[in-house]
Amino acid sequence: MVYFREYACEVSDFHGIKHIAGKGGLFRRLFWLLCFLSALGVFLWQTVLLFLFYFEDHHITKVDVSYESSLVFPAVTVCNFNKYRESALTEDDIKNVGIHLGIIDEDHNLIYPTLYTEEFQNKIASVNWTGVEEDDNYNMTDFQLRTGHQIDDMIIECTWRGEECEDEYFTHIFTHLGNCYTFNKYSSDSDLLTSPAAGPANGLKLMLDIETEEYVPSNDLDGGASDSGVMVMVHDATEPPYVKEFAMPVGPGFHTFISMRHESITALPSPYTECETDGDIEHYDHYSLQACRIECETNIVVEACGCKLIEQPGTEPNCNPNTTHECAHPQLVDAIHGVSEFGSCNCGSPCKAEVYPITMASTKLRSAFLEKIFQEKTSFDHNASYIEENVVALSVYFEALNYETIEQIPAMDTYTLLATVGGNMGLFIGAGLLTLVQLLEYFLDEILSLCGITRDNERDEVAVFCGCRKKNKTDDSSKSPGGESDNNGQPLAWTSA
Repeated sequence: MVYFREYACEVSDFHGIKHIAGKGGLFRRLFWLLCFLSALGVFLWQTVLLFLFYFEDHHITKVDVSYESSLVFPAVTVCNFNKYRESALTEDDIKNVGIHLGIIDEDHNLIYPTLYTEEFQNKIASVNWTGVEEDDNYNMTDFQLRTGHQIDDMIIECTWRGEECEDEYFTHIFTHLGNCYTFNKYSSDSDLLTSPAAGPANGLKLMLDIETEEYVPSNDLDGGASDSGVMVMVHDATEPPYVKEFAMPVGPGFHTFISMRHESITALPSPYTECETDGDIEHYDHYSLQACRIECETNIVVEACGCKLIEQPGTEPNCNPNTTHECAHPQLVDAIHGVSEFGSCNCGSPCKAEVYPITMASTKLRSAFLEKIFQEKTSFDHNASYIEENVVALSVYFEALNYETIEQIPAMDTYTLLATVGGNMGLFIGAGLLTLVQLLEYFLDEILSLCGITRDNERDEVAVFCGCRKKNKTDDSSKSPGGESDNNGQPLAWTSA
């Protein structure tokens, strides 16, 4: 090591190096060597831990609360628990779909006659079934649209921020529960509704008639006939509802208050989390958990049955009654339960989502009081007993006019890693970036010295190149003719320019 002492004493910024190579006794230099190696060891240990932590892709969650003068109101989808109305079923409906729904047997007799009204029992008994033709391509879309609950019959009263709702506020959609209606669904033709203040007075209020006398005890989609009421789902206006799995039930005879918050969630993609950035979505504008589930179930049904259900997206043909209930519905139930032989729906959460956590509370309706109010102000003329069994009151509103921004950020990014390593380097061994350059220079000098290239030769060439000194005509030795010598008799090869 030709240049080590010069490097340690005059060049290096490493703490303790000059004491190791400088003047002093052996004990003093060994002591400084031990201190330097200890500090270097701690620094290397900390650096290894930092790099291990960095490559483990940890993240932290940043939560911020923003206050706004108004918030965009989410979509609210409402579905009746009952899928088909008893009074809307025609002879053709019962002939083509009745057996599949568990309404009649093969001899066209009601399977559970006591569960139906006397009027419906007489209707079935009076039909000459030999004169009713069976249609293998019976229109299931028309059947569901016609026999499902109608919005004009369901809504007794609707107010938005204290004003009567307009017809365009609601959009009809098909779901696994049949006819459903979405309030404030996104449309490119109109703006979404906004709420300028928190509380029930600045939200949506619905009075619904669930028409329990119309309930049909069908076995469609794995049951549900034992419940009465509506399913309510609060979701982002740009996302499709997935009512069967994600909605909340609301029963009759109560006023249910749904207060909600707005959360904007941004998660880190792989390798930090398993969230989905785009996903394999074909029929919707962007990825969401609901969209993924709906499309995945559609693919399973289409692969298994060669057709799709009317509520499922796509251009494939709709299943006929037989295929709907013998193939599509069983496959859908298996897909929902995750046991389908045609695949499973492993849908991850989106990396970017607008969610609306809700809190529900309810109070008993004053049925006798509402009977008088309805008789005076609406065409709804049912008695208190009917109100208690059929009327659902629902208020949906923001609990506060703010929203939370929940964002995942890397626990350590590249800049933080470099800054931490640099800080530890300065703390433990007194080094910086330029100190590493000095160290590289030292190693380069040592390597060149092994090749016979000394630093003096390099300095001579640099000096001449920069014009700091110039060569005399005679520069080989003091013995050369005309050579000059200093006071000690050494040849002068360089003079100042």
